[in-house]
Amino acid sequence: MALRWLFPWISPALYASLPSFHSVPAPRGLQIFASLRRMVFGAAILQVLGGCTLITPVGAPDPEPTGSIATAPAKPRAFLPATLDEEDRRRALGALEIALDPQGNGAPVRWDNPVSKARGSVTPAGLAYPQNDLVCRAFSAQFETSSGAQAQRGAACRDKNAQWIVSDLRPANKD
Repeated sequence: MALRWLFPWISPALYASLPSFHSVPAPRGLQIFASLRRMVFGAAILQVLGGCTLITPVGAPDPEPTGSIATAPAKPRAFLPATLDEEDRRRALGALEIALDPQGNGAPVRWDNPVSKARGSVTPAGLAYPQNDLVCRAFSAQFETSSGAQAQRGAACRDKNAQWIVSDLRPANKD
């Protein structure tokens, strides 16, 4: 039978029960299509069976990194006062991201930490604008910490990872 060479593990009794497709000799052109069909079917079976293999690495893993991949530099967070603790910083950065959202309404976003008693607000100043293929927005920030009040003005741009990078920071003028 024609399938016997493709599936040698199937019993001869099963082959006997299958209908014979080659009872009438086929013209030469149809034999080529039958050969192509067998090759495509065989390639598909080999592809499926080849996907079942598991390749494991040989040898021990490299104990030291080579240093060929540089780590990302830390994001500048200079607009935050040094007296803020980690939770205060997390809350202030969250307020910054909400306030600077280009779809936002321009209202101040307040934050506070009941544990440290630190609080503050971030207010967008104007609409978002493009700069160097980034979305940027000016803002003002006020902080009240244990060391006193502080106000700053600046601008921030959102990078490709949706992180706001603060730039152009200066103390706010008290008018």
